[in-house]
Amino acid sequence: MASREEAQEFLSRLYSCIPRSFYSRLDAMQKGYTFVLSCLLRADEEVIAGDLAKKLHVSTARIAALLNRMEECGYVIRCASETDGRRTVVKITPAGEEYISDIREQTLGRIEKLLDSVSKEDLETYIAISREIRDVMED
Repeated sequence: MASREEAQEFLSRLYSCIPRSFYSRLDAMQKGYTFVLSCLLRADEEVIAGDLAKKLHVSTARIAALLNRMEECGYVIRCASETDGRRTVVKITPAGEEYISDIREQTLGRIEKLLDSVSKEDLETYIAISREIRDVMED
């Protein structure tokens, strides 16, 4: 049976195969909560909405709308920066951490099932071909 580590490694490699140009055309709502919450979890320092907008390749107005919805759900809060009170930072809440944790667990479970069902050789071939497709689409 595939391990969590194998599933996580495959998922990371799989994400690297998706054409970036495809994602750059999606709006902030379609990219969704998962991307924002993942960014907040990985952040080593304070995150402002403008940082998220740049990473998502969307306007600050779109990220504001997304953050409003996420705040209504209790997944994030906006508050004054601890280092510069004039700046507003976005922070993940415990509910947001639980949401992203649940999503990751579901995803890893699906990937584990995939790793148990498809040969490693076929998956390696899939990744190689997907990267070729991505590279062609990005030219």
